[in-house]
Amino acid sequence: MVKDLFALALLILGLCPAASDAQELPPNELQINISGYFDSFDVNVTYPNISLTSKVSESTSITGRYLVDMITAASIRGGSGNGSASGEENDDRFEDDRIAKGAAITGTKKVDAVTAASVSGGDGYEGPSFDDVRHEFNAGITHLIGGSSVMLNGIYSTERDYTSGTLAGTISREFALKNTVVELGFVRSWDRVFPVTKDWTRSKNVTTFSANFSQILSQSALIQILASYTENSGYLADAYNQVTIDGPLGPVLYDPVHPDMRIRRAVGTQLKFRLSPSSSMQTGYRYYWDSWDVISHTISATYMTRVSPHTIINLGWRHYRQSRAFFFKPEYQQPEPLMTVDVKLDEGYSNELQTGLTLTGGRGQDY
Repeated sequence: MVKDLFALALLILGLCPAASDAQELPPNELQINISGYFDSFDVNVTYPNISLTSKVSESTSITGRYLVDMITAASIRGGSGNGSASGEENDDRFEDDRIAKGAAITGTKKVDAVTAASVSGGDGYEGPSFDDVRHEFNAGITHLIGGSSVMLNGIYSTERDYTSGTLAGTISREFALKNTVVELGFVRSWDRVFPVTKDWTRSKNVTTFSANFSQILSQSALIQILASYTENSGYLADAYNQVTIDGPLGPVLYDPVHPDMRIRRAVGTQLKFRLSPSSSMQTGYRYYWDSWDVISHTISATYMTRVSPHTIINLGWRHYRQSRAFFFKPEYQQPEPLMTVDVKLDEGYSNELQTGLTLTGGRGQDY
């Protein structure tokens, strides 16, 4: 039913008469970025990436991107966590960034990120500087049709125990003199899991539908409403987690057993408004619930200010809280049909403080 309604909405959005001037293509540009993450558990992530965008006609542009995730103290060496940077366990966030490899600390728990990472160099380990490296290749095309912008991207990523192929499409249309924007998205991923500690290969499929409604309220305020629906199927457990159960001869390790289907839903809103000619505020709330009885609430606020024509500083806060999956237990007395000790499925909360510095060349742009 959801798929049928989404397909109908996509068709109507693409075929209805243009209600505004045609959208603009992204400019020709070359971007080189280097980002990083580190925490008190000796998890260090560095991910440089390079992207190139070029117009090939008045209505079409193409984009290519190459990204590398380089992780130290990856959870794969500690025997827990899947070593993948797909972000699948961090979809309580709106953004799809690669910082999901890090851990959000909640007291003694780590929630909504890759967990139980080992300490770099521990137990006499003498491996390479980076414990895990992921390569991602992205090719995309953007085409203007009347008042709509249609984007199609193909993504392929690979690492030593995981491969992923993704096809993503987005169609957006502007209305009411560009004061209103409606965007619909679709993502389909085909993943393969082959842990280095196992002798098998299994598949995982992910299908996501998303919708984004943006409305300018005034010259200084903008509101967004976002929604998503995701179906996950196949192997959904953490391949490196182990469930320990005491037996007559001592502890026995079992592989976790998760349901082979997970339905995820989320709705949220963001409000952006200008405080002064040189500062702005962004606030947001997101509600998430799924078929595993995990429910989460995310509240965020970010303050941005321009301290010079070429320098922007931002300060943010984010609170996240979630409930426990119906089959999660901290420990098991005997094997059960479904079982997991993955703390990402336990209840918990996190608070994050975020800071950022942006330097621009030439004349600074308004935001």
